[in-house]
Amino acid sequence: MGDERIPAGEAAEILHLTRANLQTLWRRDGVVKRGQHAKHHALLQGRFRVRPDLPPSLAQGVFQPGADHACLVRFSNGGQQDDRARDVRGMAIKLLDIPGMKLQPGQGHVREQDFVLVDHPVYFCKDMGDYMPFNRHFLPVQALRSKGGGPLRLWRSLRGLTMLGLFHRPVLRAARAFAGRRVGSLLALTYHSTTPYRLGDLAVKYKVQGQGAPADPVQTPDGLGRRLWQAMDAEEARMTFGVVMQDDPTRHPVEDARVDWEAAGAAFVPVAEIVLPRQEDSADRSARAETLRFSPWMSLPAHRPLGAINRARREVYRVMAEARGPRA
Repeated sequence: MGDERIPAGEAAEILHLTRANLQTLWRRDGVVKRGQHAKHHALLQGRFRVRPDLPPSLAQGVFQPGADHACLVRFSNGGQQDDRARDVRGMAIKLLDIPGMKLQPGQGHVREQDFVLVDHPVYFCKDMGDYMPFNRHFLPVQALRSKGGGPLRLWRSLRGLTMLGLFHRPVLRAARAFAGRRVGSLLALTYHSTTPYRLGDLAVKYKVQGQGAPADPVQTPDGLGRRLWQAMDAEEARMTFGVVMQDDPTRHPVEDARVDWEAAGAAFVPVAEIVLPRQEDSADRSARAETLRFSPWMSLPAHRPLGAINRARREVYRVMAEARGPRA
């Protein structure tokens, strides 16, 4: 497994990043909204069923052969409020009633295990050296998307995009690819962790394969949620959760989240099936989706997050969640 390499000054950069990202929180109808993935389409209840024939090398942490965990699954847009817009879509999985101390600071006693994924195989930044300047110029764009327009906010957004186009074009191009799709069915997408994780002595990335054929992109602002709930009212859904296994630290680096391990020869191994039974939406469920917290660091040590992007997420996710209010 490739070792992590923590550069000098990274802790200070993460602290600065955390303070900057607090500006992305916003309030609507008395609720403090997430800075990213604020719009949820559904919070679904389901089961996370581990393969009974899982190889011993993968039987770590929550991946015990034959284990059957209750779970919650939240589907979301990355930044857009309008489902017709190009964006990245998120799938956050929370396994429930998981014993053992967790790595999330201050939350070690919580009986949960989270997996956070998006519908793109790679992240758009390598490390804090890439992410810090991008974040500085992109924050005004994000504020315009979530909080709405105004002359000053529009000017700041245009200035940020101009600076990115002039001085950070490769990262901007990668970010547009990361959040550049119009979609029609959240259940048919393939979701990726983009960042690596420990699995015993191995390093892996997570991947969830959807079911069914892709649908034409939705034509209404809330079309993805409507289609998802129509599907869940009709029949159960099943998705395959697996790991992409590192076998060469050079071709499958831990410290560069821009690299698609699977495209570079890493094998995908199914680990579990996510079963989502027929169910209906409710106001209480939607409210819970707003207050739930997800973090890659809400994790057993057997699934420890790896790499620069995950190290930054540890503090950013913690501070942002605390600023939004108490746990659900």
